[in-house]
Amino acid sequence: MATNTPVNSNTRLVADRSEHPWLSSTAYLNSLRVRPGLRAPGLLGAYPIIGLLMLLIGLVIFGIMAIDLVTNGPLLAIDQQVADSVHSTALQSPPFLRDLMIFGFYLGEHGIILIGALLLIYFVVKRFWAEASMVVIAWAGEGSLWLYLSAYFNRPRPAFDAAVWHTMHSPGFPSGHSLSSVMCFGLLAYLIVPTLRNAFGKAVIIIVAIAIMLYIGYSRIFVGDHYLTDVLGGYGLGIAWSGLVYTAVERFARYRRWRTAQHKSGSMAPPAAAG
Repeated sequence: MATNTPVNSNTRLVADRSEHPWLSSTAYLNSLRVRPGLRAPGLLGAYPIIGLLMLLIGLVIFGIMAIDLVTNGPLLAIDQQVADSVHSTALQSPPFLRDLMIFGFYLGEHGIILIGALLLIYFVVKRFWAEASMVVIAWAGEGSLWLYLSAYFNRPRPAFDAAVWHTMHSPGFPSGHSLSSVMCFGLLAYLIVPTLRNAFGKAVIIIVAIAIMLYIGYSRIFVGDHYLTDVLGGYGLGIAWSGLVYTAVERFARYRRWRTAQHKSGSMAPPAAAG
């Protein structure tokens, strides 16, 4: 005898989405909320205009810093003033504060590599291929991008008679730590925020992520490894790179789901993008 089993609306929505991937972006985003595990929410894929704006804004920020550098613009004088002021403060700071700022170097390099490795292992084990692709492309591409741009601009690091920590001799523009901090902690916030139900928890995660990015950037100036525009250029590049990679991966994953459903249903309707 057939029984009438109540079907949860969200569960029905997921099933409908697998059968009809051209559902509205709002319905699609609602369906993603019931997926188990740490998943990309699909916001950038559903609204690619957000990723495009990130790309444009980030490139504008980076472009301003880069043009000022190659043209010996007015920001270079501000760079030196900020570097001298922060360096003077650093030399007079207590040891625990210096150690805290030095830790920013390790968090912004080794810590981000470790986070990327852990995320990749998690996504591969869970078979979350879109999210795994985000990590592989973003992390590998960030390193290649930084190597090329730093060699191209070949900007010397700040030079002081008394070093706070150590002296680096590799090119300083843009800051790779700033770039990778936006890429890494921005992605973490993007993954975690949708899993939280209350607005306060979401706000805390976003604020913490931004605070870590700012901490890493300031720590690079504090220990004398970067100028202010190096850090700002890195932030801009990180925003642009994140917007490009994460949006492209989500759009491609969305297209793949549509193609799979197309073969099942025989429909030729394309997946819609909002915005």
